[in-house]
Amino acid sequence: IFGLLGSWFPCSIMSSISTLLCITQWVVEVTIGIYVLDLISGLVHMHLDYQEIKNRELRLHAEKSIPDVIKFEENDPLFYKATPNDQYLWNFHVHHDAPYPSKDTEFELTMQIVRPLAIPYILSVVLCYMGYMHPTFARIWFGALTTGPLMQKTHFGAHARNHGVLNRETYVGALLCSLQDWGILLSPEEHKKHHEEFDCNFCIFNGWANPVVNQLRVFLSFTGIYPVDPPTRANRKERAADIAAKKLTGKDEKMKSSILNKAAN
Repeated sequence: IFGLLGSWFPCSIMSSISTLLCITQWVVEVTIGIYVLDLISGLVHMHLDYQEIKNRELRLHAEKSIPDVIKFEENDPLFYKATPNDQYLWNFHVHHDAPYPSKDTEFELTMQIVRPLAIPYILSVVLCYMGYMHPTFARIWFGALTTGPLMQKTHFGAHARNHGVLNRETYVGALLCSLQDWGILLSPEEHKKHHEEFDCNFCIFNGWANPVVNQLRVFLSFTGIYPVDPPTRANRKERAADIAAKKLTGKDEKMKSSILNKAAN
């Protein structure tokens, strides 16, 4: 086709068309790669949010601030004697109760993404080297995996905006806020809904894949694979019921004590 077109158009025009096509292909591949990254972030986030902590007492325990989270994890046997899986899930779920700032350093947040991506990345390199990946797919896939470690940066950037830490007072802040408002980075308003309802908007890079992941969550709840109530909401209801039951028991004990005192007098 390019040979036929070349016989009709001057070389300079063909060169411009070729450049335009290359740029278009690059933009499309980058866009798809970003979408894939956001989709992966949402699927992983949803899966972990819906995993249940086996130890009921730990599952219902909540801390409201990062210093309290650190103190609990370091000093309370309820946490440090729990199974590694329960510890991991509690540390993940407590983000709903103490969302900002992060308990972990930026390096650790990055490594939390790098570690699970390491094996798929290495495996993908081997498959690509052996010729089992189409070049276009490889560029999209490696673009998504390589950008993956930035997920927590965009995630906590949304929280920083919601907590008034990120604003437009600096050039960098203004740029980041604009990218959030344009939907290129994670929208603070869109992610805020996740921390209010807990059963939607799981994607943490820019939210592009939220419509797909949200519908998948609805389907999984409909089929019974996931509960209708997300664990965080269910835990809060159960915690409130326990508190109400304790108050009721306390009132009953006071009433019983009053009756006995009156009988004794």
